[in-house]
Amino acid sequence: MNHTRPMARLGHLLFAVLLLALAAPTQAEDAEQQALKLLGTGASFPAPLYLRWFRDYFVAHPHVRLDYQSIGSAGGVKDLIGGRVDFAGTDLQLTDDEAAQIPGGVRQLPMAAGAIVVIYNLEGVPELKLSRDALLGLFSGSIARWNDPAIAATNPDVTLPDLPVVVVARADASGTTYKFTRHLSALSPSFAEAVGASMKPEWPDAFNARSALVRSPGNGGVAATVRAVPGSIGYVQYAWGFLPGISIAALENRSGKIVAPGKVGFDAALGSIMENHSLTNATDPVGEAAYPIVGLSWLILRNEYDDPAKLPTLKAVIEYALGPGQAVTEQLGYVRFPDPAIEYVEQRLK
Repeated sequence: MNHTRPMARLGHLLFAVLLLALAAPTQAEDAEQQALKLLGTGASFPAPLYLRWFRDYFVAHPHVRLDYQSIGSAGGVKDLIGGRVDFAGTDLQLTDDEAAQIPGGVRQLPMAAGAIVVIYNLEGVPELKLSRDALLGLFSGSIARWNDPAIAATNPDVTLPDLPVVVVARADASGTTYKFTRHLSALSPSFAEAVGASMKPEWPDAFNARSALVRSPGNGGVAATVRAVPGSIGYVQYAWGFLPGISIAALENRSGKIVAPGKVGFDAALGSIMENHSLTNATDPVGEAAYPIVGLSWLILRNEYDDPAKLPTLKAVIEYALGPGQAVTEQLGYVRFPDPAIEYVEQRLK
């Protein structure tokens, strides 16, 4: 019997299998090369929302991979100027000098609206109301203990503990801190002079005198520290205020009403901003129902990219965020953009 032809066929088959085996990694490498990777860094204020948008977009478009690291507004701007990222998140718009350092210029788009809330850790005090005087006293250092009369005045039915107040502030340069200190500066000329609106302020010496100030990086770091330290108080974006063991205070607004953070107060505040035709950070919104500290976070794109696929892809991601992506904003603790705000961003995008 002649075994030559079967053996030849076997040889051809083995050769074909070998080619397929060799080709498989190449195809995987080609797919990897075809995937478009977009890197961003910046503000932690919008991070939960951005990460959800980018994940959902990836599910529908697996070839687009967006990576966003929340390192603080100042860090994102620095990375964008240094050419290390494709986009940046910041709670403050770039200055003209900063924008001029980026070849081809930038497009700045308000993408996330949210509130800054005051969180605290007091066992047995699930609800707390803070007047403007109490809020200023806590963050200027003039209120040293939780049973202070300024706090007790708006909480007559609450047994406040005789505990020292520990303030938790951001360790990094932060847009959240800027908006918070800007609000406090609007309430008090003395606070404006002593501390002022700043991304990384010098807090009053009163805290250092009694070791009552702790610094933590990012919104997440502040929330985790407040959770870990009894008697502590801090400020974070609303979405970061829901760790077990911490609570969120209601705050007095410009109309003298004490408003708990939530959809009604946030919508009223953003509506106040829109009525004034201003998409800037809100210092102190008007309106009886308005929550007093809300603000916007900006996504900054380059006008020019070395890879021609990046800009149209980023524009498509933003269109998704302004459309279907708005459905998850309130679930994550942000304010859904009203139609005029979406139209404003779309015009900027064009």
